Amino acid sequence: MPENTYAPPQPDLATTPEATAQPPFYVVSRGKFFTLYILSLGLYQLYWAYKNWKQVERSTGEKLWPVARAFFALFFTHALYREADARLKRDGNDFDWNPKELATLFVVGMLISNLTDVLSRHNIGYPIADFASLGMLPVTAWITWLGQRGLNAAAGDPQGRSNARFSVLNYVFMAVVALLLVLICSA
Repeated sequence: MPENTYAPPQPDLATTPEATAQPPFYVVSRGKFFTLYILSLGLYQLYWAYKNWKQVERSTGEKLWPVARAFFALFFTHALYREADARLKRDGNDFDWNPKELATLFVVGMLISNLTDVLSRHNIGYPIADFASLGMLPVTAWITWLGQRGLNAAAGDPQGRSNARFSVLNYVFMAVVALLLVLICSA
């Protein structure tokens, strides 16, 4: 029996269309993920981390500071993957992944990538540092994608079909990056 029998009925906010329409994590297909990650030379990782934490913030109602968590993804990726793993287990989803190991690989990959970038910027170990820096791009993309697979599964869209198409903004971004790459290579 309700505590106040004269109170108007309250909707169950957990089942309203607004609450269920947003997935708990950022969902993206493999093709779109790799295209944007590689063409942005890894800057997509910032957007990826921001979008994931923004979705977690929306689904939990907690204030999480998604921008800060994106910039400091080295420190927050373990928590992101733990959150996804907890949701998978809670929902009874038997997705096979190793969130702790993937988050650690992500951190190690980003540290190596950042180190090679710093060496390259300071012309230390030229040209090996330049090649190592560029070589880390597909490695960090792959490691991040392995984690994204778990996030997609936790959001109920393992293939990322709900975010497989490129938007107009994606195409504009890719054109700007391509133009910048042409200008850099021709200088």
